[in-house]
Amino acid sequence: MHSFIDTILTYCSKAVGPALLAALFGGVLLFQYCERRREQGRPVPKKQAAALLLLMCYLGGLATVTLLLRMGDSGPAPVQTHFLLAFWEAWNAFTLQVWLNPLLNIAMFIPFGIILPLAFPRFQRWYQMLAAGTGASLLVEALQFVTGRGQADVDDLFCNTLGAMLGYCLYRVVLSLSRREWKALALYSILPVLSAAVLAGIFLAYRLQPYGNLADGPVPVAPADTSRTSWVLDCALSDQPGPAGVYWAEPFTKESCDEFALDFARRQGVDITGERFDIEYYDNTAYYSDHSTFCIIVNYNDRSYEYSDYRVDGRYESWGTITETELRAALNGLDIPVPAAAQFFDEGKGKYTLRAANAEEDGVFYDGALECRIAKGGALYEVNSTMAAVTLHGDAPVISEREAYDRLRAGRFDSRNTYSFSRLASAEVHVVACDLEYLTDSKGYRQPVYYFTLSDDQDEELRGGRPWQVFVPALA
Repeated sequence: MHSFIDTILTYCSKAVGPALLAALFGGVLLFQYCERRREQGRPVPKKQAAALLLLMCYLGGLATVTLLLRMGDSGPAPVQTHFLLAFWEAWNAFTLQVWLNPLLNIAMFIPFGIILPLAFPRFQRWYQMLAAGTGASLLVEALQFVTGRGQADVDDLFCNTLGAMLGYCLYRVVLSLSRREWKALALYSILPVLSAAVLAGIFLAYRLQPYGNLADGPVPVAPADTSRTSWVLDCALSDQPGPAGVYWAEPFTKESCDEFALDFARRQGVDITGERFDIEYYDNTAYYSDHSTFCIIVNYNDRSYEYSDYRVDGRYESWGTITETELRAALNGLDIPVPAAAQFFDEGKGKYTLRAANAEEDGVFYDGALECRIAKGGALYEVNSTMAAVTLHGDAPVISEREAYDRLRAGRFDSRNTYSFSRLASAEVHVVACDLEYLTDSKGYRQPVYYFTLSDDQDEELRGGRPWQVFVPALA
């Protein structure tokens, strides 16, 4: 089963107990309330009583999912104030796991919008429901902030309120149908239809665009804060835009990934179909291991992987040495292709790297690196492969280095470095180099990006004496 879906089901199963407990406790109070109303000659209608009981059950489950099951050891997290950040992150990554973050926040409050007006007729009007949905979400976000269980997020507030209003509209649609109130039906159908149309439009736009999105690409609503940064350009930049190649390799599917891992394991004498072997599927990743012999973690889109041989102990400074010829032979024994043009680097402490920059061999382009770790005696026990073997898909227009530099200065670079740059960059930042490199997007294409190498007076203290890199997408 998809591991993220499994996580959702686990959360739901954990919420069942508290929800039933809340329903039991609320049922006792509700029974006393109904008896008192009956004695006063104002009995509570059975449908309303059932709705009140259902509301208590729902609120118990909601409190469990949003608060009780969240970790609260690190104290209050900063409030996320960038509106629609969750949607931009989902657009960039475009995986089920990331999209489910905003969509589940919407879905979680749909029952609230349906049950509340049934339980309390005073919430029959839309503005009353809007106030109730916003207030309930504000309460959840405030409690998350105060308790440190989760993060207070403006997008959660928006999604929860939208979910409550969608639930209310669906309730009113059903009510209008039963009463044959066609104008009301049309009116209350607007929000659900518009929301479905927007979501469908997003997915259609993604499907129709020629290439995919970059998971760590810039987020327009949350650029890096570069207002206090003085930029010093220490390299030459071209003003000329031009075409650059876009490359392609068929992304793994679940079936082809299993086949790849099975073949890899067989070469190690490991049967991944055995009872002791664990296979877990994530949104873009599959994990294969028997926890004693072999482990490989494979990414679908770019076909990168991390391999570990647990039979070799390379820990506690027990690293070894190896020559380039010996490393190539060891990789060949694992049937890992290495282009002849790949450069060999000794990184120290048993770490060796073979790196290629768009090296062509027999019509196949190799780009990326194989990072290997060697134990005493020359045994290879880890391989981290980002070496892409791709074919040329075609040329695409790219922006100039100078335009990419302007975007860099505006803070429109990769989101992975946005937060750290805003907090840690010095007042003066030097741009040491600009290189056109490649990253795999969400559709499996290797598209060009400009990597800028940056340096400041905190390199030694924060980065071990090394500069750091950020990227700006190059496609025009």
